Amino acid sequence: MAELGQRLKEAREAKGFSIDQLYEITKIQKRYLVTIEEGDYSILPGAFYARAFIKQYADAVGLNGEELLVEYQSTIPQSENHEVPIVSTGQKTQETMQKASSLPIADHMPKILIALLVIAFGVAIWFVVQMLAGKDDGQVKDSKSEQIEVQKAKNSPLDAKKDEVKAEEPKKEEPKKEEPKKEEQAQQPPAGENEIKVLGTSGKVSTFEIHNNKTLELEITAKGASYVGVKDDAGSDIFNGTLQEGQTEKRDLSTVKEVHLNIGSAPNVDIKLNGQAVTFPLDPEKEYHQRLVIKNQGMGQPAQ
Repeated sequence: MAELGQRLKEAREAKGFSIDQLYEITKIQKRYLVTIEEGDYSILPGAFYARAFIKQYADAVGLNGEELLVEYQSTIPQSENHEVPIVSTGQKTQETMQKASSLPIADHMPKILIALLVIAFGVAIWFVVQMLAGKDDGQVKDSKSEQIEVQKAKNSPLDAKKDEVKAEEPKKEEPKKEEPKKEEQAQQPPAGENEIKVLGTSGKVSTFEIHNNKTLELEITAKGASYVGVKDDAGSDIFNGTLQEGQTEKRDLSTVKEVHLNIGSAPNVDIKLNGQAVTFPLDPEKEYHQRLVIKNQGMGQPAQ
């Protein structure tokens, strides 16, 4: 067993994950997970996917995938193009046919799926452009028709009668200008209500800010098996383990200024801050492994 594979296997066992549980978290085929632990990358669908699977495996068990790829780059397949010897056309065609017949269709599926996604994305962009162009044309036509109607109304013989009626009507008192103040007050959050907003996202790390709060209660509920790591701003572990379906972990973090969450399987986890649900900025169905940073502003001023 290769050194990298042994290290990944030990990290998985330390988290208490079986191969089946790791499959549920990463959605990598079980035979690929076993192959990575054994250090045999020959059945993986190319060097690119080998590196991607190793990084995703490492992130799911709490290791740093980027650092592992650099540390073990001499033993991991590289995705760079290499020069190949020139062979005759007949020999090259024969070898290509032999290789194509020996490869299972499943090995070509990732490339086929990527091509289909690119085509679908292009078609979607085309439809959006057409819809926007149609809306712009409709708005121009509507504005022209409105101008024509206004001009006709101005030249209408009823204008004189309307002016006479307006002259006879008593002047109405102008409403007091207190409503804008009420609207401004309505836009302000009620006293004591927490404000939670996303400051930004970089890679897999999303930063939140909670403001106007006296306490900070963290509640994590598992809808399925998922690794969860919680650290304070000093890097000390507050919670580190795997939550099973139905389990809930609660922590009072009122004195912590910055909370760091490491979620192994985002689709299997619900997060609440002071009872308010927190939505993952990145789509959990596309980004299983996510990290969240929560800045506890308390009763101070929020970041602009």
